[in-house]
Amino acid sequence: MARVGRRKTLEWIRQDYQSNPFRFCCEVIGMLSNLVASLILMWYSPTPPMFLAYIFFLIATAFLMYGAWSRRSFGFTLMYIIYLGIDGIGFIKTLL
Repeated sequence: MARVGRRKTLEWIRQDYQSNPFRFCCEVIGMLSNLVASLILMWYSPTPPMFLAYIFFLIATAFLMYGAWSRRSFGFTLMYIIYLGIDGIGFIKTLL
């Protein structure tokens, strides 16, 4: 039974890639950037290098915002715009 679900998931991923390879790659880069930022926070806790973490968060937000916009997802696009504002303010505060 698990193989059927796995096959369907892999087929869905393949179809998503084929429908818009650029968007797919942007979303993968965004997810990996978020993962890197979270790993930075985890590894260097309790005093992580926020400058570096925010750079990865901002990159992730930009790529994921494009993915949401290209899918015509109002909710996710709005969420990433808000994240961009939050991360942008945090990044500026880190610089000051």
